[in-house]
Amino acid sequence: MKLSKIVLSSLLVLSAATVAVPVATQFTGDIAIVQAQEEAVTMRRYYTAAHGDKAFTAVTVLLQGDKLVDAVIDEFQFVAKDGGFTGVPNSDSDFGAGYAEGQVLVGKLDNDEGYSKLMAEKAGSTVTIGENFKAIIEATKGKTADEILALVEEVDGLGEDGNVSDVVSGATLADTSGYLKAIAEAITEGYEFTGVEANADNLVLKQEIAAPHGTKSFALVSAAVDGDKVVASAIDEFQIVAAGGDFTGVPNSDADFGKGIAEGSVLISKIANNEGYSKLMTDKAGSTVSYLDNLNAVAAYANGKTIEELKAGIEEVAGLGEDGNVSDVVSGATLADTANYLQAIAEVAEK
Repeated sequence: MKLSKIVLSSLLVLSAATVAVPVATQFTGDIAIVQAQEEAVTMRRYYTAAHGDKAFTAVTVLLQGDKLVDAVIDEFQFVAKDGGFTGVPNSDSDFGAGYAEGQVLVGKLDNDEGYSKLMAEKAGSTVTIGENFKAIIEATKGKTADEILALVEEVDGLGEDGNVSDVVSGATLADTSGYLKAIAEAITEGYEFTGVEANADNLVLKQEIAAPHGTKSFALVSAAVDGDKVVASAIDEFQIVAAGGDFTGVPNSDADFGKGIAEGSVLISKIANNEGYSKLMTDKAGSTVSYLDNLNAVAAYANGKTIEELKAGIEEVAGLGEDGNVSDVVSGATLADTANYLQAIAEVAEK
């Protein structure tokens, strides 16, 4: 009671003296927390020829709305088999049997050191191909396709004597403009894989080359992760088939790049040839679900799962046995190697 009287009398004194005091707002116990907005992300894959006619470029972009969150650029080129380069998976197997004599197909990111040495010897380059690609990607993050195309115009405006790094910090490639344009085109024209909601600030896009389906092809596997959770994923495979018919080769198949393949054959993307390859699946194995629909089903199953949850799903699919129905676990999927495709995504996500 004494304490109450002291407080009351103090308040009366302050009131009488008309002393101005700050007025505190009432604390209700509710704390407003500003959270980063989560929206669904989208992954797109695009193939083009950003650098001459001896290679084809694969661009994977991760988008939230119309803005780029992250990207991966890689290029594939034929080089001399005895040049010390590491070929794509299955180069020493059935896939490699489709190469021209003495040639091997390589991914430039997997051969960053060797290819960069070649760049240094031929053009005096002091920045690796991998670091160049990173610099180009950094310059495009957070931008829309139109904003990236504005960068393209800026780089093109430099002329032959201009310094590319004045526009794209850290980049030295003569074809920097071509790679920027490839990213912009990937955003608007790439094959689309839908992801789940995520906070863009936390995402990391990873990519590896793998061989989840036998010895006649290799795959480009991408996964966007938030910590240990997969939020978007994409797979495509490349196979050498007989030229002509229903199939269209990768960019530069009719130029110098195509000379690295055995005569009468062509390297194809299965996604880009979804109709023709799906028909082949139907003719040979009675498949009723297209190749692309299968891969979309695989990606949809992986997205939103932690790596451990994905591994548990892989075990479940593998446990079905030969007579089991894959679609009982992975809705919409019918591929015999569904577990291998999921495993490829898990391995990329875990790196």
